[in-house]
Amino acid sequence: MEQVITYKEKSSLSAGIVFAVISVAFILGLSAAAVVTGKINNVLLFQISGVVYLAAAVFYIIGVFLKGEKLSKIATLTAFTAWAVQSAGLFVRGIEAYQLGIFHPPWTNLYESLMFFPWLATTLYLYIERQYKIKAIGAFFFPIVAFLIIWAHQFNTDINPLVPALRSYWLYIHVLASFAGYAGFTVAFGASVAFLIKNNFEKNTPVDVKHIIGFIASLLLLIPFGYWTLTGAKDLKTMVMGIIFISLLIVFIYFATYVLKPMGKFLPSKSVLSEVALKAVALSFPIWTASIILGGAWANEAWGSYWSWDPKENWALIVWLFFAAYIHGRTIGKWKDTTASWIVVAGFVMLLICYFGVNLYFPGLHSYATE
Repeated sequence: MEQVITYKEKSSLSAGIVFAVISVAFILGLSAAAVVTGKINNVLLFQISGVVYLAAAVFYIIGVFLKGEKLSKIATLTAFTAWAVQSAGLFVRGIEAYQLGIFHPPWTNLYESLMFFPWLATTLYLYIERQYKIKAIGAFFFPIVAFLIIWAHQFNTDINPLVPALRSYWLYIHVLASFAGYAGFTVAFGASVAFLIKNNFEKNTPVDVKHIIGFIASLLLLIPFGYWTLTGAKDLKTMVMGIIFISLLIVFIYFATYVLKPMGKFLPSKSVLSEVALKAVALSFPIWTASIILGGAWANEAWGSYWSWDPKENWALIVWLFFAAYIHGRTIGKWKDTTASWIVVAGFVMLLICYFGVNLYFPGLHSYATE
């Protein structure tokens, strides 16, 4: 028995190495083709990855209901292909920035961050999927990734020189830590929504007409209010639209956990989903904490103060408090199951405000991120 296990472990390791080599070769080959031909730029690669991510989202959603092994493999392969194309896009953007004489990491403005953040989140998701052998979370995760990448192309995609405030080695560690936190919290959000649906399914919670009406109405309202929020001017009217949009998003998630209850039949057990959420937060929370500390050190060096009550700093602290409460409730307190999952959902909404709302609507020391 011991020899068989050893053999399997060696085979798995060998397969992993071969897969990694092929993946790296694909990314480097695609990047080289883009640089040599000059006909493929980073923006085109990102656009292609967005479409492929959207296809992956469709495969994951269908896979939840059909539960076919082949379809699940296709979904994962499609997601990985999108990730590889996006990786090449990030690599090519770095090369193009170097050729322009203004090299910098691909997370210095809103467009670049909307490419890097989903890439990092997908990296973490694919790792968790492989570790836990569950694919259902992808049905909740990849629609978000596809939307972010496709929507990001309304912003300026040019490669521009860094503003003076960003010309620092802190850019490499503070911002990278922040996005690692964003990535982990996003995965935890997907697992928590799946948990809430599974919980309603196992308890056989009745779905009333009000749930269906609320689901449809909130979805229909989300579309126009989301559009007005994301494309409006930076004024009071748009901020009000944003508040309504966030409120509608929470309402939509609430009703969705009832209306999508039949999906619970195909989801993993609540214990597995709860563990995925907890581990994603446990991994991301110390990194997020480090990003706040590193940001304070950078702020002191750049502006002479560790904390300036800047909108970005304030919301980063709010996000920290939400997920600190979640960890406390899960490990020490009595916030288990449903309560803990809703805390993650609320924390993710705060994360959206920190990431989008502050950058788009609250002027401050971090306003350069929208450039």
